Amino acid sequence: MELPLYEKIANLIEQQIQEGIFLPGSKIPSVRKSSKQMEVSVATVLQAYSLLEDRGAIKARPQKGYFVQEHRLQPSDPAKIAPTQNDGTIHTLLRRLLHASQNNDIIQFGAAIPKSQFLPIRQLQRSVGRLMRLEPEICAAYEFTPGSLSLRRQIAIRMLDNGCQLQPDDITITLGCQNALMLSLQAVAKAGDTIAIESPAYHGVLQVIEVLNLKAVEIPCCTETGINLDLLEEAAEEWDIKACIVTPNNQNPIGATLNYQARKRLIKQSVTFGFTLIEDDVYGELSYKDKRERSLKADDTHNTVIYCSSFSKSIAPGFRIGWVVGGPFQAKIEHYAYVQSLAIPTLTQTAIANFLENGAYDRHLRKTRQTYQDNLARCQALIAEHFPLGTTTSQPKGGFLLWVTLPGTVNAMTLHAQALEKNIGFLPGLAFSLTAQFNHHFRLNYALIWDNKTDAALKELGKLCQQLVS
Repeated sequence: MELPLYEKIANLIEQQIQEGIFLPGSKIPSVRKSSKQMEVSVATVLQAYSLLEDRGAIKARPQKGYFVQEHRLQPSDPAKIAPTQNDGTIHTLLRRLLHASQNNDIIQFGAAIPKSQFLPIRQLQRSVGRLMRLEPEICAAYEFTPGSLSLRRQIAIRMLDNGCQLQPDDITITLGCQNALMLSLQAVAKAGDTIAIESPAYHGVLQVIEVLNLKAVEIPCCTETGINLDLLEEAAEEWDIKACIVTPNNQNPIGATLNYQARKRLIKQSVTFGFTLIEDDVYGELSYKDKRERSLKADDTHNTVIYCSSFSKSIAPGFRIGWVVGGPFQAKIEHYAYVQSLAIPTLTQTAIANFLENGAYDRHLRKTRQTYQDNLARCQALIAEHFPLGTTTSQPKGGFLLWVTLPGTVNAMTLHAQALEKNIGFLPGLAFSLTAQFNHHFRLNYALIWDNKTDAALKELGKLCQQLVS
């Protein structure tokens, strides 16, 4: 069946945008000019431009015309959205990239790990020291699944801030958020089942998909509005989706946060199509607002949301303390957790419980959020000044990750290889999709100490990028 004329025109313009003929933020020809150039009616061009707006490729500005979206991600044709399996490529890539991240000589823009200066190391040191002196038996005792009661109680109290009314028994302690996500998928889906994921997606989710032998439908995300719910609905109508993994607050890697209407619609979709929502809220505490965003779980009146989070991004990555609120799948999740790890280290659970109880966490968060916000502004200013024209960044409202979109002629893997020779590390966009998307994108961690050395590294990265353009 032949495409309508307006859709052919839309596809042509979208191809021109992809090829860099029209750069992000630039104006495209007016409706009347395109009408004359293509020898079609004004009405046909208006239809084409409306379709491009729906796709998120362009945006109308009243009395000014149509402009290419500045923060548009890698284009995705809805017709090409289909279940995909991880063939191991992501795992191989990440092994190589993360191995490089262990090199202390490299400026680490890559791994999503905050520098120790942004973590409450001294408070935890005092807590651990006190426990070792007064309760040394804690080190030797098992804390069986579902985990420390005192920690689960403190987590339940903290989750009041994101709108959740929970009991300690609703919570299972896990080995970080990655473990929580894996346990949740194991409880909901079996090998060969299809799940929906954001695109770009947290690379840890892609690895879990590989290990559990699942298929994934990648749903495109926008840096401003998050997951495309129209395409999620289309996918749910076509395939039997068992679960959808979504990060509603400060998504990794693009930093998007869903608005209230989108959250309501997402929960409604999960009920309508019978899939489970698995909420990854690991960056929720790091919102730049005075009051953090509500979680999806807070509005889960139908009990279709599994909630996962951890303290790895805000307290201590090496403690590996996360948790999951499994709802109807809680018993199954606890069983899998017990079989896989038997217990979570008692000392680290108790140390974090004590830290939460004394009120120091909120003071720590206030200071850290402000520092990250300052770092973001400095990072974006350096990119604007030293990277080639056409480079754009996401606009995160929390967390410490920035999604950078390079001009279409710059391959992020080539840039990565050259940057490593200069002892500069970042994570190329290829690591965030199963379908070889985002070749001109990379993720940058700005939870670093911003000194002259860090500034120089980002300027050098911009210089290398300039050379690849010319």
